[in-house]
Amino acid sequence: MRYIKITSLILFLLAFNMTMVFLDYLNSPIGGKREVVFIKAGLSFKDIIYIMEERKIITHPLFFLLWGKIKGVTKDIKSGEYLIEPQLTPRELLEHLATGRGIILHKITIPEGLTIRQIADILKKHNILSKERFIRLAYDQEFIKRLGMDVPNLEGYLFPTTYFFPKGAKEEEIIKEMVRQFRLVYKRYSSKAEKMGLSCHEVVTLASMVEKEAILSREKPIIASVFLNRLKLNMPLQCDPTVIYALSRSGGRLKRSDLFYPSPYNTYLYRGLPPTPICNPGEEALAAVVNAPKTPFLYFVSENNGRHYFSKTLAEHNAAVTRYQRN
Repeated sequence: MRYIKITSLILFLLAFNMTMVFLDYLNSPIGGKREVVFIKAGLSFKDIIYIMEERKIITHPLFFLLWGKIKGVTKDIKSGEYLIEPQLTPRELLEHLATGRGIILHKITIPEGLTIRQIADILKKHNILSKERFIRLAYDQEFIKRLGMDVPNLEGYLFPTTYFFPKGAKEEEIIKEMVRQFRLVYKRYSSKAEKMGLSCHEVVTLASMVEKEAILSREKPIIASVFLNRLKLNMPLQCDPTVIYALSRSGGRLKRSDLFYPSPYNTYLYRGLPPTPICNPGEEALAAVVNAPKTPFLYFVSENNGRHYFSKTLAEHNAAVTRYQRN
């Protein structure tokens, strides 16, 4: 009996001692130096511990594994780049990994007027995602429907602004955020669009054309008025950027033969709006469409200095073309 009591006491002291060591470990700073660690999506908790141990961030991997199991977060680790400070304790480190605190966010500015593919190029340059998967999702009808959108693809709906994304972010989440930003902005103009008899898709498509045609902010509403005037008269919109989009080019002057390129995006051959937007317009272009002034203009031509010359008649327009484009 006495032997059993002594054994029990020893086991209790050992357990107590191990518990105190365990608690001391959890609440002591990890030390070392500031580290940046990238946790890829799909890694198991044990894989993550191994990476941390290799980097000498975790010194007692079994303790850390045990704490993860106790907290029940071994399957909740968020992927991304983590900035790990030496004053963090293992308890705090696990909390960061489970909640995503400490993930480094990359500032990425998406300019107005870019296409889906050009946006994918920017994100790829920042090592944020897979360009191919991003493009594929932007054209994936099932995914688009899950976003609550009824459009052929997401061209026009990836809102251009400054974002903060983590490395390794899922392409689905990035697209969702860009579409969410679009919805937030478009909400400001939806009632005006309805009064004009324009659907959201029509407004965005017109705005994308305005975005590609205009350089000066003050001209965007006037250019929008030209397109709206032409639509009312059932005139071909004759918008060069739609042909450039059809040709899958980034810009440049069109040749006369290009104007006969057989595509529904060719607004020289086909009346009405193209099937989809031709880029992702910014708020200024969206506002220009719903706030377009009443003008008599049906034509415009670049003056080759950022400005455009607007005309009421074809004769006046042809004279302006001779003056600005052929001299």
